[in-house]
Amino acid sequence: MDIPTHLSHRPVVKLENYSAIDGQYKNNTDAEGLSIGIAQWSEPDSPELSAKVWRYTGMKWSRQSEELPVHRVLDLANLICAALSYVRTGVLPVDKRFRITLANNPELISTMKACLEKDSENIDTSLSRLAESLKAILPE
Repeated sequence: MDIPTHLSHRPVVKLENYSAIDGQYKNNTDAEGLSIGIAQWSEPDSPELSAKVWRYTGMKWSRQSEELPVHRVLDLANLICAALSYVRTGVLPVDKRFRITLANNPELISTMKACLEKDSENIDTSLSRLAESLKAILPE
């Protein structure tokens, strides 16, 4: 499905038909696309980039489509990696500039572990894609 270009967020780099690869929701999701583009909150003289998940209700593009600044998406990716590291090694990564903490609730931690383990195949597929992309853009 084509992502609209006439709405406030103006997509530049697009992943259309995302529903076909949407992890555990593959082919059963309202997330029809992802994009990086000019943020809807941008001022004409000060454009900002954002990442957007495009949701489609079957009749129209949903107002519940999420839009985040690009750096927050990358920080969320780091947070996901930290959660996976904790689940797989029992240790949270330490970084003075990105202080990650764990909830003081063993039940929530157990639920997170179970969810990440249950969806590990989809998560690993996405992580492999991310790792390949990072290899392609980072200097050696």
